[in-house]
Amino acid sequence: VAVDDGMAQNVQALWGLPDKKSKGTPPKCFNIASRVQKSSIEQPLSCRVHPVTVLKILDAYVRRPAGATRTIGTLLGWISEGNAVDITDSFPVPHKENDEGVSIDQDYHKSMLELRQKVSPREVVVGWFSTGDEINAASSVIHAFYCKKEASQFNPTAVLPGPLHFLIDATPGQQPGSWFG
Repeated sequence: VAVDDGMAQNVQALWGLPDKKSKGTPPKCFNIASRVQKSSIEQPLSCRVHPVTVLKILDAYVRRPAGATRTIGTLLGWISEGNAVDITDSFPVPHKENDEGVSIDQDYHKSMLELRQKVSPREVVVGWFSTGDEINAASSVIHAFYCKKEASQFNPTAVLPGPLHFLIDATPGQQPGSWFG
């Protein structure tokens, strides 16, 4: 069956599929909300990030190992009030990044998650964070880890079908009023 390019583009747009392009380019974002929102009647996904979450991310960035360019970790929280996601806590996950790829300490992630759920059973994995100012090829690998339920314990729902990615630029002095002053 022959399909013309116009029809293929319409199908791609209908299903929210990316245009065909080279596989070497990392995505600019992991846009979950556009895949969730099917009509203009539905409410868009909204996130409330609790201050302690941001402070823990910034603390992890300051305490990152020598030579590390960024910090990654797990976001915890819950879905409340329909389409609102509360991001209430976070913890860093040790990883190593180089030109060949990225390796994540999955055992550490699992252990920390078990400990956190003993303290606050309501909190579940809602996504992951990274520090920096861009999404690179390693970000796609990390996102794939958080998409796997058996690896990250992220449980997809109708409201949140994929993990959130919270990107925070923690470099000092880049913007007026930055957190370092």
